[in-house]
Amino acid sequence: MKRALAAIVIALFALAHPTVTTAAGVIDEQYSLNGQGDNRNKVGVFFEESVDTLRMPTLLFANAMDKDKPSQGIDFCSSLEDPKCSTAQSVLYYALLPPCKSLLEADCIESIYAIVPGSPARIRGVYRESVPNKVANPYKADPENGLPQGSVAGVWEIPNVKHGGNTADYVAIVSRVGAIKREGTKWVATSNGKISRDGDFRAAIFPTKIIRDARYKSNTAKISPRLDANFNSVQIGHPSQLPFDVCAVVGDGVCAMRQAFPGNIKFGMVIRFSKVINGWMHGRIDSPEIDYELTSYGTRIDMKGEATRVPILAGWAIPSDFSESDRRQHSYLNNADGSGIYPGASGDYSMDQLIIWSKVLKDKAVANPTQWIFYDLSERDIASSSACIKSSKTLAGFVTTNSTTYTATPPIYNEQTGTLDYKVASPHFLADGKVFQGKYNLYIDSKVARCIYKFSNAPISASVSITSSDGGQQNVATTVVNEDNGWLHLSATGFTFSSPTLKVKLTQDGSIGTPTPQPSAEPSASAEPQVAAIPVMKKSTITCVKGKTTKKVSAVSPKCPAGFKKKA
Repeated sequence: MKRALAAIVIALFALAHPTVTTAAGVIDEQYSLNGQGDNRNKVGVFFEESVDTLRMPTLLFANAMDKDKPSQGIDFCSSLEDPKCSTAQSVLYYALLPPCKSLLEADCIESIYAIVPGSPARIRGVYRESVPNKVANPYKADPENGLPQGSVAGVWEIPNVKHGGNTADYVAIVSRVGAIKREGTKWVATSNGKISRDGDFRAAIFPTKIIRDARYKSNTAKISPRLDANFNSVQIGHPSQLPFDVCAVVGDGVCAMRQAFPGNIKFGMVIRFSKVINGWMHGRIDSPEIDYELTSYGTRIDMKGEATRVPILAGWAIPSDFSESDRRQHSYLNNADGSGIYPGASGDYSMDQLIIWSKVLKDKAVANPTQWIFYDLSERDIASSSACIKSSKTLAGFVTTNSTTYTATPPIYNEQTGTLDYKVASPHFLADGKVFQGKYNLYIDSKVARCIYKFSNAPISASVSITSSDGGQQNVATTVVNEDNGWLHLSATGFTFSSPTLKVKLTQDGSIGTPTPQPSAEPSASAEPQVAAIPVMKKSTITCVKGKTTKKVSAVSPKCPAGFKKKA
């Protein structure tokens, strides 16, 4: 089920758009549903990590309405001071972050890089080309009011690190999506109408091969009337005459066509944000490592790890292939008109749909593309989490998995079993008929873990178990548990699907029985903060110098920016 921001309609017509066939020789990263015969009397589905916000162009738009007048329609804005925005109750933005141009700039991509086996040195990417070449609807950033700068995506060259397309070109995309509401004379970030943190982000690296052809066109945004309401909507059009859905990014005359990641090479991305990024993250990275730092400008995140292969479940079916109860519950299954849906990869809806379609599609994937992507969870997605996670002022943790679909929340504390539970769902078989082997990585801030379990500072032990959908227990091929640099890391590999639950049990020397969990509700104003029983990380300040330039950095573990040295 697609998520939309207020009145925006994201018209990504990948299923209806003509695209490459899936004949022999088409790589997994370019798999498409179309070109597979006559599907006019069928309904289709395509399960893959959503890239909607990565394909969106940069936009700032407002619902120009006030308390005493009906809706006036949506307008693009050039800034928060633009009269179209300044009189609006709220504005919404999609922002593609640019490469950083200075040491003090935020809301930008500092670098992307690769680390090859046998060498710890980073091979840094060189920014080469913007795609598209300009922002169609530019606006002036206002970081103080929660509005990041917006740009376009870009192609980077990582020297001598060639991928499956036999080039060294990689597209790096970081998108931020958010809403800002006027409160008196100020603007504040909102989520579902409530004051919240500033926007959600999504970050990805794509190996690409640049294809030049005049039939490729930039995706466009326009304001169109809505038939079901008294206001207009923003729609995204795809005017390319060639398939655009196999491109990581597309511009006028250019497609950065997706390719396969090279094996056994770590890739990384460093992003600077003008605000504190807290809460929870998840994604598709194998053996991830994160360097998370609160800085004078906001947050610096350095994420690295190998790409992972994630099976795609996709195909066409006729309504009679589904059970009567499934057709009653999900009416779209009766729409045999040659159209299909993208259920996405995260959340209960995605997992439920995958289980329904797996029965029809023989529980078998059609492709197994490589992916490298991570993003934060919205406040709605962490609403049911422990108060220890929700009240964390820094990054509480993150999960990565190669499962086709997965829970769109942090692991949930199970009071009966004393475990942190996380659900996943995937086809049982890969496209070549082999049984799919799952991978799961959990990183949780040690303070948050101790808060949930009311543990002391003594070392924590953990175990990982896998419970199948029928209640049976699976043997896990490999588990790793360690605590280092303030992170508790657990990983499990070798489990199988279709819809198991991963259960992490934390214990500590001296603990008896099942620990008492923290309540899931927010603490009351009069209650002691739930993190008060554990050590709180404190910021420190260092002075960094570069020639005659001096800069102070405040963080939990402050580090000088690239090119600066710590002043003795």
